[in-house]
Amino acid sequence: MSSIGIDFGKVLGKSSNPKSEAVVKYNERRFYQAAIFYSFTIVTYVASKIAYRGIIRRRYLPNFYQHNHVPPKFSFYKDALSAVTHASLLATSSLAMFTTGAFWYFDISSVSEFGIRMKRYMGGAEAEEELSKMPIDQETLDLQNMLTDLISGDSDEKK
Repeated sequence: MSSIGIDFGKVLGKSSNPKSEAVVKYNERRFYQAAIFYSFTIVTYVASKIAYRGIIRRRYLPNFYQHNHVPPKFSFYKDALSAVTHASLLATSSLAMFTTGAFWYFDISSVSEFGIRMKRYMGGAEAEEELSKMPIDQETLDLQNMLTDLISGDSDEKK
C-alpha cells in the first residue's frame, strides 16, 4: 500500500525523517542500560527461586504414619552453608539490580562517568580548581622536583 502513496508513518504519528547520529547513539546507550538492568533483574529472580527451593526443601513434612514430634536429622554446618550461600546470592543480585537501575535512571553508563557526576554534584570540580590556583610552598615544590627527576631518570650523580 505504501507504493500507492499512503505513508503509514504519518498516519500513525511517526516521522519518516531519519534520526540524527546523536539520537541513534543516545537510544543505543539507553537500550544498553535497560538491557543490563533487565538481565540483573532476571538474575535476581533466579536467585530468589533458588533460595525459595532451598527453604522449601528444608521443611519437614511427615508421611501419614510418621511421628511429627520426632525432629528430622540435620546438619548445622550444611544449614549454615546453605543460608550463607542463599543470602549472599540474593544480596549481591539485588544490589546489582538496584545499582544498574539507578544508573539507568540517572543515565550513567560507566563507573568513571559516575565518579565525574558525583564530583560535580558534591562540588569537587570547583574545589579542585581552587586548590590548583593556590601557590605551592617550597617543600612541596622540592618534593615535586625530586619525584620528577626520579621518574625521568635524572639524578645528581649523572650531573
